[in-house]
Amino acid sequence: MCKKSNFTYIANVMLLKTYFPAFLLLTIVGLTSCKKKNNGTDAQPSTQEEALVYSFQGVEEGAYNQALDSTFTFQIKVTSKLPQGGVGTKLNVVSDPAGVGLDQSAVPDSKTALYSVTLSHLKELKTYKVTVNVASLSNTSNTASPKIFYITNKKPL
Repeated sequence: MCKKSNFTYIANVMLLKTYFPAFLLLTIVGLTSCKKKNNGTDAQPSTQEEALVYSFQGVEEGAYNQALDSTFTFQIKVTSKLPQGGVGTKLNVVSDPAGVGLDQSAVPDSKTALYSVTLSHLKELKTYKVTVNVASLSNTSNTASPKIFYITNKKPL
């Protein structure tokens, strides 16, 4: 009886000696294969840009302005350092106070610090709330605070 249990013990030790190196080898291969490989295709870190600051020319921010026709052109001046990729501008024009949207043409991207923006389809004696958003094209997190002004088409008689 003693010989039988001793035989089982020896058999178990032999199995452990056989399978343990294989288990250890597979564990090491598995852990090293999970390591992230750097093959040079990582994205370049975004360059630090100066925070965007801009102002209006030809229109007063936060105030009621007057258009003399169904179109109105004003200028945006980027007063901070211009991002290398330029800036993109988005307009949101809604009637005031009803909030009905007025479609506008897309503003072309600009690589200059001073550029013109034209509002169109302004109806006579109607006031519109214009929200302007300016953002960097090379760093999407660099977005200036939106600015608002109001415009009324007061076509002269």
